[in-house]
Amino acid sequence: MAYQVLSLKWRPQTFKEVVGQEHVTHTLTNAFKKDRVAQAYLFTGPRGVGKTTTARLVSKALNCLKNPGDFCNSCSNCMEITDGRNMDVLEIDGASNRGIDEIRNLREMIQYTPMNAQYKIFIIDEVHMLTTQAFNALLRTLEEPPKHGKFVLATTDIQKVPATIISRCQRFDFNRITASNIIDHVGTILDAENVSIDDESVKALASKADGSMRDALSILDQLIAYCGDKITFDDSMVVMGLIPHDTFFNVTKALKAKDAKSIVQLLHETRMLGISAGEMAIGFNKHIRNLLLASVSGALEVYNLNLELKERYELVSKEWDRRDLLRIAEILTDMEAKIHRAAQPYILLEMMCLKLLEMDSTVSLENLLKELKPSSQSGANDTSAVSQPSVSYEKDSQESVFVPEAQEETEDKKHPEELTAAPEAGVKSQKEEVGNESDPVNRNSISLEEVQSAWGEIIKEVSASRPSIGTILEHCMVNKVYGKVLEVIMTG
Repeated sequence: MAYQVLSLKWRPQTFKEVVGQEHVTHTLTNAFKKDRVAQAYLFTGPRGVGKTTTARLVSKALNCLKNPGDFCNSCSNCMEITDGRNMDVLEIDGASNRGIDEIRNLREMIQYTPMNAQYKIFIIDEVHMLTTQAFNALLRTLEEPPKHGKFVLATTDIQKVPATIISRCQRFDFNRITASNIIDHVGTILDAENVSIDDESVKALASKADGSMRDALSILDQLIAYCGDKITFDDSMVVMGLIPHDTFFNVTKALKAKDAKSIVQLLHETRMLGISAGEMAIGFNKHIRNLLLASVSGALEVYNLNLELKERYELVSKEWDRRDLLRIAEILTDMEAKIHRAAQPYILLEMMCLKLLEMDSTVSLENLLKELKPSSQSGANDTSAVSQPSVSYEKDSQESVFVPEAQEETEDKKHPEELTAAPEAGVKSQKEEVGNESDPVNRNSISLEEVQSAWGEIIKEVSASRPSIGTILEHCMVNKVYGKVLEVIMTG
């Protein structure tokens, strides 16, 4: 027999063999046993999780000659469906048959009765690729097909499928396959194939597959072709193009030490190994995430890391402030979106790393206030006048208020216009007195509106000379202005 790739050789032939989709297979099995068959099914989910395979199993369950519902896999219909040559089960690629003419042909074909089976079943893969006109042509047939006609639609992008199509189908959402399920299934296959693999390699394979069993088996095919009957971790890293954890630990170490030369050298080495800038950015972001999780007790347990690597992450995470790691992760996430569109992705990666070198450590509010406190005692008098403007303003206001005697006050009440007409000579108004007495605060004062309108420029000026303070001010808003003193409020 000709060689078959593992994804085809080990394709599930019963509902029980479908990995990680028990919520779908159990529902379908019960429905078929009770003869509750819908006119159309819609399978949606990521790539390589069993949508098309399950569609074929549905075809077997409906058209098995011996035991409909619980198919036998031995009758002529089941065997023909397995081989993809049954005349009553038609698989259509929605990407290459997406026009209205193809759907019109489908509508004509479904009118013909099945040749050797109970139902004529149409499996449309990647159905979201159909045009709007094609979807409209399919609506009526999908809602009320002939009694012998059934549809199974599969898509990886449910957002592009019109709501009118979705509402006419029974929808089943397929999940990403967990790493533990992939590891167990790969182990079963390797035992049958007489191939050995170490724990680190199979964990790396499951991580690389990212929830897709088909991707996992494709990678496994490559590993067996490269390594033979014994797969080692070193060989796995070569085949899968994995970046060693030491590389990322060295990058974070250089960032902490502000060592630009080491970072540039590390990036150059990864480039010479043929590792793409995108893979480097994604791996570095995962590394920062692991450091963040290591700083939270027990959070790193959810990932399949060996004990030695977990302990290393926990040790290194103690050297970092969690807020700094969050800022780095935010920058890396933004860069991931840009790096795939960049003409020179490695240059963008280098510039990002150099930008991280210029990032100051997070300064707590208490430390910021200490930095803002005057350190010199020589200007204590002037400083006190400025640091507590509200107190000095109130004091000056009280001293400058003119309080006439009781008799004069009575007369003024009788003739209020005389009080406001002309104050006595040598007595200044309250407004003038306050302005002169509180001169250190109010001379050359700026309004609150002026400060608010220029706040962005102020932050830039402060950041140029004091980056740590500028970083804090980016999360502040101006509340009040006391002469030359600003009162700011932390917003987050």
